[in-house]
Amino acid sequence: MMTKLTPIAAALLALCSFNTFADGSISGLVSDKTGNLSGAKVILVGGESQTATNHKGQFTLTHLPAGKQTIRIEYLGYPSADFDIEVVDNQIVELGDLLLNVSQETMEEVVAVGYMRRGAMLAMNMQKESNNIKNFLSADGIGKLPDRNAAEAVQRMPGVSIERDQGEGRFVAVRGLPAQWNSTSINGDRLPTAEEETTSRAVAFDFFPTDMIELVEVSKAITPDMEGDAIGGNINFTTRRAPDEKILSVNLGLGASEKAEDGSTSFNVLYGDRSEDGRFGFLINGSAWVRDWATDNYEPRRAIDDDGVAGVHRLELRDYTGTRSTYGLNMAGEYLLDNGLIYAKAMYGTLSDEETHYKHRVRYNKNRVELQHIYNELITEMHGFEFGGEYDIDFNTRLEWKLSTYQNQFEYGDIPNGEDNAYYVVKFKQGVDFDGDVGVRNGVDQGTGLIYNTIDGGTDPAFEIGTHLPSDWSMDPTQAVLADVELYGIDIKERDKIVAQFDVIHSYNEKLELKAGAKYRSKERNASFYDKFYGWNEDLYGPTPTLAQVANDLGVSLTDQPGRSDYLDNFAIDYQSIFSQVIPVNDLKRWWDENNHKLSFLDGDSEVVENGGGLSRNFDLEETHLSLYGMATYKPSDKWTILGGLRATQTKTDVDGFVAVENDDGMSVEQEQGSKDYWSILPSLHATYHITDMSNVRLALTRTFARPDFGQLSPGATYLEMENLLKSGNPELEPTYSNNFDLMFEQYFDDAGVISVGYFYKQIIDPVFSQTYQGSYRDQSVTVKSPLNGDDAWLHGIEFATNTNLSFISDELKDFGFSFNFTLMDSEMDIPGRSDKVTISRQADELYNAAMYYDNGDFAARIAVNHKGQYIEDHGSNSDLDTYYGDYTSVDASASYYINDNAMIYIELNNLTDEPLQYFTGSEQRPNQIEYYGIKGQIGIKYDFY
Repeated sequence: MMTKLTPIAAALLALCSFNTFADGSISGLVSDKTGNLSGAKVILVGGESQTATNHKGQFTLTHLPAGKQTIRIEYLGYPSADFDIEVVDNQIVELGDLLLNVSQETMEEVVAVGYMRRGAMLAMNMQKESNNIKNFLSADGIGKLPDRNAAEAVQRMPGVSIERDQGEGRFVAVRGLPAQWNSTSINGDRLPTAEEETTSRAVAFDFFPTDMIELVEVSKAITPDMEGDAIGGNINFTTRRAPDEKILSVNLGLGASEKAEDGSTSFNVLYGDRSEDGRFGFLINGSAWVRDWATDNYEPRRAIDDDGVAGVHRLELRDYTGTRSTYGLNMAGEYLLDNGLIYAKAMYGTLSDEETHYKHRVRYNKNRVELQHIYNELITEMHGFEFGGEYDIDFNTRLEWKLSTYQNQFEYGDIPNGEDNAYYVVKFKQGVDFDGDVGVRNGVDQGTGLIYNTIDGGTDPAFEIGTHLPSDWSMDPTQAVLADVELYGIDIKERDKIVAQFDVIHSYNEKLELKAGAKYRSKERNASFYDKFYGWNEDLYGPTPTLAQVANDLGVSLTDQPGRSDYLDNFAIDYQSIFSQVIPVNDLKRWWDENNHKLSFLDGDSEVVENGGGLSRNFDLEETHLSLYGMATYKPSDKWTILGGLRATQTKTDVDGFVAVENDDGMSVEQEQGSKDYWSILPSLHATYHITDMSNVRLALTRTFARPDFGQLSPGATYLEMENLLKSGNPELEPTYSNNFDLMFEQYFDDAGVISVGYFYKQIIDPVFSQTYQGSYRDQSVTVKSPLNGDDAWLHGIEFATNTNLSFISDELKDFGFSFNFTLMDSEMDIPGRSDKVTISRQADELYNAAMYYDNGDFAARIAVNHKGQYIEDHGSNSDLDTYYGDYTSVDASASYYINDNAMIYIELNNLTDEPLQYFTGSEQRPNQIEYYGIKGQIGIKYDFY
């Protein structure tokens, strides 16, 4: 049957036709007794041909002279092994499975390898044999970590950090740069994004369970065959594939959380098999994790006075409880052809978070205290499908193609009901007179209605902001009247309707490999938002009810909120003593259904498109990406590997939104359109000098970019009452480019240890920043944020990593080991209106990981420390008004024991030091938010039936 080729493939094959050799090829699979080995080096003894096994353990060695030959397989941690082969002209000889680390006489393991060490060996071998600067994490490596989602799985890799939500990893970043300046992909495809408050291109990976991951590949220097919108780097999660033989594995875990009332349950099942002839293989992997969680939250909300000093206009005391449910499904199938294979993958992941939230707000500038009952269910749901093939056109030429489609959606569940599904808030308020410290700074009443921290000459320490209420005051349900009801609605759906990719790889000779291809993506994003307020209609239904009356009407008793008795018990001030009792939130769902007809829509407080509110968050976007690339990998000698090429990417964006227009007839809302069309030319050059077989020097010169965030491109504007913040978009934003320089030295050791040190520099062109200034909106002072392209910026840093067992001290310590890595960074950029130099937004200065482990093959234990330094989240008009995400250092531990060859029990512990998450303005002495999550843990058993 004739194969129809694209013009790119035809051109490359025409070039190949000038190069015909009378030689042969071999292919095979390298494994040990536990599975396939990625990154194993395969060398023709006495010749120049060599290659490395891919992540499936497969290899192909081409341009071999006919006759009897010997190949040598090297793998860090194992003795090398030689295999005699017979090469046949113009044929591909299938060698089958080549087994390492076994005695040919007894077929027993030569080197005993424990569970943790096996994962490190695989990662080090793949890193050593890669052609660019990469780090790897295998399924074995993930399994030794107390991490439950894809984001958390990578936080311990060199230069990789995460951002958290309610104590769980969510967004992933490389080298401390903003998450949206990195690409995070599954099986090489960037996924569509959908998240409650984030409008960036960063994917929230808390919905994706680690059990579904086979391999993680972190590329810090991008090659032309990778998507180029990755200034920091690319993190690619490879899902599990069809196995080579029957497999059935079950994992069951039970856990607890220090602050939550109940515990957690996790379950994972993995089943796969092959047909008798080996051609058809399939895999089904299902995962579920349901856990209760709780958070103590302390949020001093700030406003800037006329002197430019940030004081507290309200103190929010938030007590969260909830249940999170994560479900994942991965299905894979493949069919082997005579000259290749076809495959299909389907994946599904969802995160449902049912959240109960009681919030007391002490409002110094409003002379009242508020109680908010908040109840919602946040649902993120992603599904995708891939279909592709790989074909050998001849001994030296390979075609690969893939068609994919993905969808990601965020929405609220059916609270208070299916029609009004939203973030549901019922608010009560009670008037009060505060003491004379309100407004006092440097001993003088400024008349601002703000509380000032001691750092600004005020009366209140950072972690002891007083309520400034009468000493015997507490909220009285008979005096707390209904303030309003809020329905905060968000619905985001982003779909990559089609992602098409085509690649041609040709081995020109034993020294030169050529690769070319194209990729196309058609994307659409629909975002809707509203923030509706309703007040009691006294004209029709009489006086506004109190908290006690609402409870009486429902026929329920007021009760203490969950966790009230130990809320912020590590603080000096007993905040919970002022708290009111509350109505159970499930009963408040019923109250809305029975009473919403008694409430009137508050147009002046609400944010809906009809009244010109929330415009920047209501838009429809269509975008296409077209990329063409070509690259070559040249090995002039066994000392050098040079990879170079070019990628050209076209981005076409059309966005439809809304703007509010004021005229003599009043305010009207009109549709607004924006569009952008540009090409990004991305050359790259990678050179690796192999000083010895165990040491590399790597150099990379690359150009990458980042598209503006979706929310930044919206032509509208929105006002957030809860934040006193006006956000506007800018559809004219240019993409941000980065010219990158990387230099890395790696020294490997026979026991799969490594020491690496590197330097990187990035010249960043047209970075986007949020300009923040004081303005007015609806006759009140507000903080305004608007995205702009800034002046050029730069970032540089150093990386160090080591991983080894302690056998270099004594052979008796061979079962003990440690790993350590750190990344130190600095950056600089200019912001209009500021005379000082600032660091890039969301760029941390330091990252480090340290771990000690013991692994004797049956029992393994590990304790790990993970640290991310503080960074500026948003720049203010001066350094005192920059808002920061604070330092975060977590301590986790895990241990496992093999009962027999099939069964393993394990324990996982997270956040052993109860590290708080912190945000602050200018200094830690001006906190904006502090959250405590408590210690979490899980025990479980994993059983392999096959």
